[in-house]
Formats: sequence, C-alpha cells, structure tokens
Amino acid sequence: MKLITENKKSLYFLATFVGSYLVLNTLYGFYVQHYYPGSDPFTRMVSTQVVWVLSLFDSSIAAFPSLFSEYIPIANDRENMIYVFEGCNSLNVIIVYVGFLLAFKGTSRLLIIFASLGTAVIYILNITRIVLLYAVAFYFPERLYFFHKYLFTGFIYIAVFILWFFWVKQVRKKSGESS
Repeated sequence: MKLITENKKSLYFLATFVGSYLVLNTLYGFYVQHYYPGSDPFTRMVSTQVVWVLSLFDSSIAAFPSLFSEYIPIANDRENMIYVFEGCNSLNVIIVYVGFLLAFKGTSRLLIIFASLGTAVIYILNITRIVLLYAVAFYFPERLYFFHKYLFTGFIYIAVFILWFFWVKQVRKKSGESS
C-alpha cells in the first residue's frame, strides 16, 4: 500500500497513458477495419498529398488505391516505387503523442494547442518521410528497409520526444513546478 501512495502520480500517469492509448488505438482499429479490404480515407488522403509533393518533381507519379487492397501503390510511369498502407498515415504516432499529453495533465487550453500543433508537426514530418522513402526507393532501393524501418521512423520519434519535452516544460511552468 505504501508503494502505491508513494508513487500515486506515476501510477496515475501510467494508467492514463496506457488507458488512453488502448482506447484511442482500439477506435483507430475499428476505423481501419471498417474499410477493409480497401484502404481508409485518411491513408488515401496521405497518399494523395505525397503524390502531390512528388509530382512537383515528376508529373508521371500517381497513387492507385483499390477497393480490394489496403496497400496504395505510388508509382511513376515505369514502376511501383512504394506502397502506403494504414501504418504509414501517422495516426498511430499521433495517438501515442496525444496519450502522453492526456496523461501528463495540463490545462485544457494548453492541451488543445499542443495537440493541434504536435499533430500538424507529426503529420508534416510523416508526409516528408514518405516522400523521402520514395526517393530512397528510386535511387537506393537496396537501402529502403533501413531507411523505412529505422532512420526515418527514428526521426519522427525524436520529434515526438522533443514535443513531449516542451509539453512537460510548459505544463510545469504553468503549474509553478521547477523544471
């Protein structure tokens, strides 16, 4: 019992973080499943925006969503270069980010600001990540796995940690705690 009372704040944080993640991720899972076997609208929107950016460099690039596949090929006029699917749309990373904000309690106003700005940053970084993955697939196809699995994913999570750092700093500043 003493362990619980001594660590009440930490346990509250963990319970809120894990609970919000499970709830939001479950809702996200139902959302994705609703569109199966095709891709969900958010993933299609991400693919469309990636194609828009890539078409600034090559007008032959297009996306080919299908009602029968969750994978959306993004291709030039010669070959499919990459496939985008629901794991590439940044929503899961945004869920983790928001779960932390909910768990490390701040004011509602601050939560709305940080959730909005953080979501925008994560989303833009993710579009950039997919555009760069296309370039890697085009110029260095043998390096695609490393860039996809480790390097670019690592950059996004570093950005999330930086956003969390500023969130904690701002919440502590507003509550009068020392950083």
